[in-house]
Amino acid sequence: MSLWFLKRPKTIGTIVFFVMLTIAGIAVKLRYEVIKENEEREMSNTINIVRQNFEEVFKNCYTSALTLAMTINDKGIPENFDKISQQLLNKNESIDAVQLVPNGVIKYVYPFEENKAALNYDILNANSSVSYEAKKSIKSKIMFFAGPFQLKQGRIAVIGRLPVYKNNKFWGFSAVIIKLETLLKQSGIKSIDISKYYFQFSKKNPITNKEEFFLPEKMDIQNKHYQIVSIPDVDWKLYLIHRNKNVIIEQIYTSLFLGIFLALISGLWIYSILKKPAELQQLIEKQTRKILKRETEFRAIFNQAPVGIAKIDTMTGKFITVNDEYGKIVGYSTEELLNTDFQSITHSSDLELDIQMMSDLKNGLVNDFHIEKRYINKSGNIVWVNLFVATLWKKQNIIINHIAIVEDITEKKKAEEELNQSFMLVSEQNKRLLNFSYIVSHNLRSHTSNIQLIADLLENSKSKDEQDEMITLLKKVSQSLDETMRNLNEVVNIRNNINLKIENLNLNNFIENTLSLLKPQIENKSAIVENNASDDIFIEYNRAYLESILYNFISNALRYSHPDRNPIITLSFNKNEKSLSIKDNGIGIDLKRNKEDLFGMYKTFNNNPDAKGLGLFLTKNQIDAMGGKIETESELGIGTNFIIYFK
Repeated sequence: MSLWFLKRPKTIGTIVFFVMLTIAGIAVKLRYEVIKENEEREMSNTINIVRQNFEEVFKNCYTSALTLAMTINDKGIPENFDKISQQLLNKNESIDAVQLVPNGVIKYVYPFEENKAALNYDILNANSSVSYEAKKSIKSKIMFFAGPFQLKQGRIAVIGRLPVYKNNKFWGFSAVIIKLETLLKQSGIKSIDISKYYFQFSKKNPITNKEEFFLPEKMDIQNKHYQIVSIPDVDWKLYLIHRNKNVIIEQIYTSLFLGIFLALISGLWIYSILKKPAELQQLIEKQTRKILKRETEFRAIFNQAPVGIAKIDTMTGKFITVNDEYGKIVGYSTEELLNTDFQSITHSSDLELDIQMMSDLKNGLVNDFHIEKRYINKSGNIVWVNLFVATLWKKQNIIINHIAIVEDITEKKKAEEELNQSFMLVSEQNKRLLNFSYIVSHNLRSHTSNIQLIADLLENSKSKDEQDEMITLLKKVSQSLDETMRNLNEVVNIRNNINLKIENLNLNNFIENTLSLLKPQIENKSAIVENNASDDIFIEYNRAYLESILYNFISNALRYSHPDRNPIITLSFNKNEKSLSIKDNGIGIDLKRNKEDLFGMYKTFNNNPDAKGLGLFLTKNQIDAMGGKIETESELGIGTNFIIYFK
């Protein structure tokens, strides 16, 4: 048999050439699929980032339109329109102008000079396209973004209109205007490399039902590679189009030529081996050197890669080989990692998912998987990573080991968390604004109603005594109104005081100072006050707020003590939670009935004539202003425990 091979070197060389050519063809096909997949992924990531930017712009515009709508009072008249509009434009770079459109007619615009041409424009009776989209917003009762179209004031823009209802009746629109150039800038379209891709977006004309395009690039997608996503808020289609229709084919030309070249070389190589057996050993040594060089190159790539790479025993989870970057990401040395397994450094909350995915890998359900997970580094800190795991080596269909690649995304996760916190803060501020508006409306309305009633009675009174009585009542109502205004002013001062002076304060000293101020009340009640806060506790806080908070809670514990027993007040500090507990054995509060109103303005829960329902409300606002929170534990007839958490 060997003699047959030696006698036919050309035949064997030709067979080897076609075998290698077949292998090269398979390799080129696989490379084509990989390049195509990567191209699709890159385009998908690019277009989805822009789509998310569009959605973020529209989400911010909705918040601004909702805030602007809140300026409309119960009589349907905007209050502080210019001031609030200026604040909205300063805080939201996506917005170029705002409008209020009562009954579909533009009556309020900001900035005024740039937009006064639009005043008194009746959008509900305008051209069919404008009125159609406005009426669509009214019908759906949700915010709708119309356009792009030419504005009365001479710009191309998108208008978001939020229908406003007062007393279940349509009032008009709260609208925001976004210039087309502003929208494109905020979406990130202009920051994309236009040499490779270009964007186009379109929408169906509501009248002609034809698709209209808005960007200057030609909408020529024949024989071109592109992707489309929808933007529901504006009924748009967003296109990402590749400029080069043959980009993938061009990338595999080199591989195709290289495959043919390798096949040719392989055939000639076999031919040469069979022709010159004496040169075989020399060729083997040459190939060995090439393999060693490639292994050296692989080692260099492995050790210098900007991501963590590890080879792991699939059955035990123990690390076999890790590069330096992997150790830097998870916070352990290479030696420490080689003596442990991935389960030991995985966050307990993510371990179950990780083990489940590894089980699927072992059972052949998947060849690889990708998840986001957390590690606990050597210092006990959490490290977020993108983890990619793939099978590396099998023996008799049993996976022996696998490769794990990790990318540190901790900063990205922190940014996402900060974004969520910012959104929650805006939501909470809007909730407080609505609540405060209700308080102002409710309390001032009761006083003004009383004044109106007394004025009517005074006008109709026939005797001097009746007039004097009405004037006396009017003075009392005026005094009550003055007190209400001062209380509301104090609340506004707390919420507007954003430049509070923060100091490093000794908590125990402030508690002792408060107890000194309340000493007469403590002695009068025969109260026992236990201050368990140690001398070494310091907090970063505003001095005046801390004094007010301590005074209010301790004085309340004395004021609402149980009539059948001496008051016992205990103050203790939890260093781990940074919280102060003020516990008493007083009359307690029925939290089942009063939990929602506990910190409400003018809310009282007993028959004490001195109770005004203002102290807890102001104290809660002071704690919120310092970024803290408060929890209440209470049982009627047993006592109350207020827990103040410092930021």
